Amino acid sequence: MKYLKIGLTIIITSLALNLAPVNAAGSVSVSASANYVEEGNRVTFYINLKNVAAWDLTGTGYGATSSCSLGDQGVGDSGTGANVNKTLTVTCKTSSVGQISFNVSGNVSSANGTNIEKVNVNTSKIVVVTEPREKDTNNYLKSIGVTGYTLTPDFNQDTMEYSVEVPNTVDKVTLEAQAASVYASVTGTGEVEVNEGANTFEIKVTSETGVERIYKININVKDENPINIKINNSDYTVMKNVKNIELPSTYEATTVKINDFDIPAFYSSTSGFTLVSVKDSKGDQYFAIYDAENNTYELYNENQSDQLLLYILPITEEKNGFSKTKITILEQSYEALKAENADVYLLYAMDIVTGEKNYYIYDQKNNSYVLYNENWISNYVDQLEKYKIGILGFGGLCIFCLIIITVQAIKGPKKKKAKKNSENVSEEIPIPEEKKSKKNKKKEKISSKDSKIEEKKTEVPSPTKLTNEEAMKKMDDVTKMIENYEKTVALDKKELKEKAKEQPKEEVKEETMFDILGDDKKKKKKKRK
Repeated sequence: MKYLKIGLTIIITSLALNLAPVNAAGSVSVSASANYVEEGNRVTFYINLKNVAAWDLTGTGYGATSSCSLGDQGVGDSGTGANVNKTLTVTCKTSSVGQISFNVSGNVSSANGTNIEKVNVNTSKIVVVTEPREKDTNNYLKSIGVTGYTLTPDFNQDTMEYSVEVPNTVDKVTLEAQAASVYASVTGTGEVEVNEGANTFEIKVTSETGVERIYKININVKDENPINIKINNSDYTVMKNVKNIELPSTYEATTVKINDFDIPAFYSSTSGFTLVSVKDSKGDQYFAIYDAENNTYELYNENQSDQLLLYILPITEEKNGFSKTKITILEQSYEALKAENADVYLLYAMDIVTGEKNYYIYDQKNNSYVLYNENWISNYVDQLEKYKIGILGFGGLCIFCLIIITVQAIKGPKKKKAKKNSENVSEEIPIPEEKKSKKNKKKEKISSKDSKIEEKKTEVPSPTKLTNEEAMKKMDDVTKMIENYEKTVALDKKELKEKAKEQPKEEVKEETMFDILGDDKKKKKKKRK
C-alpha cells in the first residue's frame, strides 16, 4: 500500500510537469537558397527567428560578394510583447569565385511569463561560389504522350510528330511531356479540347540558350459518318460539333440539315450567307458559305479595317485604265484590278454591315480599304499623263541641246584643218623672187607683231581675287563709263564742241565714247592712205 501511494504521487507529479506551460528560450539560425551558386548570380540568406519577442541583430555578407546586410530590419519586436516566429531575408550578388559567409550577431529576447530572457547570438552560413558553366543547348524531350492512350510511333527524341485516335465521345484529353534537360522549359502540355476529325497540338521545348524545338501530336476523334466535301479541289470535313468558335460579326447561331445531321451554322440577313464550320486535313478550321439549294460550299473571307468589314467578291466587270490580276491578302488570293499607270488596286467587295457592294481601293502597306471614286481616279490618271508629257518634252529638249553641242564641237576642228590646208597649198605655188622677198618681209613683220602680242599676253598679270571695297570701286567705274556713253549718244557733235569750249583749260578733258570712236575712224583712214 505504501509503495502504491508513492507510485501514484510520482505519476501525478510527472503529469503536472508535462501539462505546465514551458517557454523555450529564443533562438536564431541562418540558411540559404542554395549551397552552391555560380559567379554573377544571386543567393538569398534566411535569418530564422524562433520564439522571440524582440531582436537586435547585425547581419553582413563577407567574401565573394558585394556588400549586403540586414540593415534596419535587424532591429525590431513582435509588436504585442508575445513570442513569435519570424524570418528575415537578405539577397547577395556574387562578385567572384570563392565563398560567401553571412554572419549574424547580437541578441534576441523572449517573454517567459513575467520574465524577459535575453539570448546572445553569433551564427553564420557559408555558400560556395563556383565558376559559371556554359549554358545547356539541349532542347529535346525525354517523353511525350496523351494520358490513357498510346501514341504512334513509339517515342524517339528525334521524331517530331505523333498520332493517336480517340472515340467520338471524347471532348478533352491531357497532353504530357518531359524535357531531357533540367535547364529546358516545356510549353503546350495539360488539358485540351478536341473536336471530331483531326486535331493538331504543338509542344515546344526551349533550351537554356533560348532555342526552340517543336513536337506535334495529331489527335483524330472518330467520326462514324463524316461529311466530306471539296472546296477549290481541296478536301474538307463539315464539323458537327462546334466548340470555342467565335461568332462572326452580324451573324446569329442557327442549324442547317446536311446529310440528315443537324449542323451548327451562322446566318446573316444582311449578307444572306449561311456559314458552317469546316476542317481541312491538317485540322485547321474555317468558315464556309453553304448554299442549301445547290448543295455547294465556298470558303468565307472576312477582311476588316478600322471602319469596314468586307467580304471580297469576284470581279464582275473591268474598268478603263485597269487590268485584271490576282492579289494576296492575309495569305489568301483574290481577284483584283490594277491601274495600268500606277500601283493602285481595286477590289469588289460587300460591306458585311450594310450589305452594299462596291469597288474599294486597297492599300497593301496598311491593309486598309477606301471606297472607290471613279472621278478621283480618272483625275489621278490624267494628272499622271500630264506629268508624263512634261517629262517627255523636257527629255526631248535636253536631247536637242545635246545634238547642237555635238555638231558645234565637230565643226570647230574642221575649220582649223581647212586653214592648215590653205596654208599648205599657198606654200606649194611658185612665187617670183621679188614678190617672195616682199612676202617674207610681211611675214617677218607679222611674226614680230605676234611675238609682241605674245609678250604682252605673258605680261598680263594673273587674275586676283578682289576685296569687297575693290569690287564696289570697279562697279562705280563701270557705271560712270555707261553714263558717259549715254551722254555721248544723247548729244550731237556741235553740242559736244560747245561743251568742250566751256571746260577750263586747266582741267583734263575726259574721253567720251564718241571721241574714242572718232579716233578709231581717223586711224583707219591713215592706214588706208
